[in-house]
Amino acid sequence: MRVTCLLVAAMVIGSVAPSAGQVTSPTDGPAPTVTPGEDRPVTPNEDVEPRVIGTRGTTAIGLAGYADRISSEDDNLPLHLTLQVDVSHFLTRRIAVRGGVVGSGALGGDPDNVATGVGVTSLHAFAAANYYFTPGSMASFYAGAGYWAQLTARDGPDRGAVLGLGGLEAAVSSRASLFMEGGYGIGLTRTDDGATRQRFIARLGVRVKL
Repeated sequence: MRVTCLLVAAMVIGSVAPSAGQVTSPTDGPAPTVTPGEDRPVTPNEDVEPRVIGTRGTTAIGLAGYADRISSEDDNLPLHLTLQVDVSHFLTRRIAVRGGVVGSGALGGDPDNVATGVGVTSLHAFAAANYYFTPGSMASFYAGAGYWAQLTARDGPDRGAVLGLGGLEAAVSSRASLFMEGGYGIGLTRTDDGATRQRFIARLGVRVKL
């Protein structure tokens, strides 16, 4: 009888010992399910710039083709085709100032009635201030006012012209944007007969952020 009890006790101890020696750890649980999108952490590239028109402190260089014609009751002046270079800078989140130079070549018009100093092939300078409605988006309309002055081929007093401007600018990348702009204004110097000259402008070009 004693031998039988000893055998039973040995069998019980042998069955309990393995389970007592087994250590359960958090890593022994089932492996979490990993979806294809979670198998690798995705880190945004901090070097990628947003595709927007501009914000405070943005500076850009612009290149544009330009068409310009001046007319009055006394003049039949040619159409000018122009290449423009400008620099713009956002002073605030919505207001940008711009300045540049324009060189032009003439087509058409009455060769016997070309006003000296106005409506001739020449170099001009201009400055403008524009208000952008949605500069933080990929495209923005803008409106503003500008001043235009002829630098060369002047034959007398010329106080330039003031214009109202409107346009649309759209970002094609984080650095480049396309723009189209139009404007209409009046010259500050009248003709010899007292007529007022009107100036119309239209331009299409590209701007690149620095």
